[in-house]
Amino acid sequence: MPQESRGPTARIAERVVNTRFEDLSTEAVTVTKQCLMDFVGVALAGMDEPLARILLEEVEEQGGHPQASMFRTGRKASLSQAALINGTAGHALDYDDVNSGCNGHPTAPVAPAVLALAEHHGLSGRDVVRALASGIDAECLAVSYTGRSPYRRGWHATGTVGCFGATAASAQLLGLDAGTTAQAFGIAGTQAAALKAVFGTMSKPLHAGRAAATGVTAARLAKRGFSSRSDILEAPQGFGATQGDTMSIERFERDIEGVASFVPDTNYKYHAAGYLVHSAIEAARALQAKHGLGTDDVESIEIKVDSGHFTTVNIPAPSTGLEAKFSLRFAVAMALHGVDTARIESFNDDIVKDPALIATRDKAHVVAFDEPAADTRVTITTKDGRVVSLDVNVAIPERDLELQWRKLEAKFHSLVDPRMGSDAADQLVAWCRDLENRDDLGGFWDLLRG
Repeated sequence: MPQESRGPTARIAERVVNTRFEDLSTEAVTVTKQCLMDFVGVALAGMDEPLARILLEEVEEQGGHPQASMFRTGRKASLSQAALINGTAGHALDYDDVNSGCNGHPTAPVAPAVLALAEHHGLSGRDVVRALASGIDAECLAVSYTGRSPYRRGWHATGTVGCFGATAASAQLLGLDAGTTAQAFGIAGTQAAALKAVFGTMSKPLHAGRAAATGVTAARLAKRGFSSRSDILEAPQGFGATQGDTMSIERFERDIEGVASFVPDTNYKYHAAGYLVHSAIEAARALQAKHGLGTDDVESIEIKVDSGHFTTVNIPAPSTGLEAKFSLRFAVAMALHGVDTARIESFNDDIVKDPALIATRDKAHVVAFDEPAADTRVTITTKDGRVVSLDVNVAIPERDLELQWRKLEAKFHSLVDPRMGSDAADQLVAWCRDLENRDDLGGFWDLLRG
């Protein structure tokens, strides 16, 4: 084989093609099903967002073959349209899962591609689990090679690296061989673009939907013989070289040889805001509870974070509910005032105008640690001179998977019950729990379609 074919792009393609369902550990299977259930819940709720209405209007005007279900519409659209809409809805609330391995949200770009193709081709629950797990792995391995510099430069990994995850999963479901899968990566990689500058707008969730649609199209084009480079990650002027400067073949080799699955390291959101504000929310609430602090007791608040947070969740004075999701100051104010940050309805355009919340927000300031840090440190100084502080890091994966099921099911019901009823929610949970044992998923698609 040519030398270029044995680089990271080809190695990931080979891993995707060679992964069988039987190769997945029980833990990986369980967490993959949890990823899917969590995605379904946030996407079903996300269909209420204005951006979903706009996208549906665009699909209606474009038309297309009814190939795959669009959530809660009672309708089908083309494969790429369904992936676009369901993926965007799944990230619309910024309430979907995260994985430090891919430096972003792993499931929202991959699951919509998997669901669209699995429905269209009549595939099984095992196929869905295998493809979703492989897609998340591909995202993490891509970041293992490129490193974190693309994110620091302003590229949103959910949209850029997400293209590779969606393509990997789609290629596997379509039965592509390793060489054709590497070509599909090239088709996707040249389209991979998503800018952090649009955080706080409808265009951020569009990144996930566009990545899902790109993955479906890239794999289908490759299957038809459409050409691209088969070394897009490592090529001169390729994905890695143009997006960052921290590529490492040594790190990549360590991870592809040493990590059986990246899926078990997925974390889930229990606050309906940007993940980088979660530790601050937890720290503020814990300090308030431990020390009996009222908001009137607070003189000042220091929120100390990794410097990377400054370009993501440091909107000082949010003017919309969407911007509030990316404001450390405002999130801490909500926490101290007892606002339920787990409710998606809490992040609305009226709450950012609340005088009491604004007053507490303006007592807070954000500073950076001198060195890279995983923790967030919240320090509260009271009017009577007390200083209390706490470090929190929510990005530690839960290993008690049954506890995680219970927490995720409660979150799922809070999202789905008001929109589809508890009976439908119970049925969807049952489908996700038993997915690998279901050969015919027709009832699952019917429920998702509403």
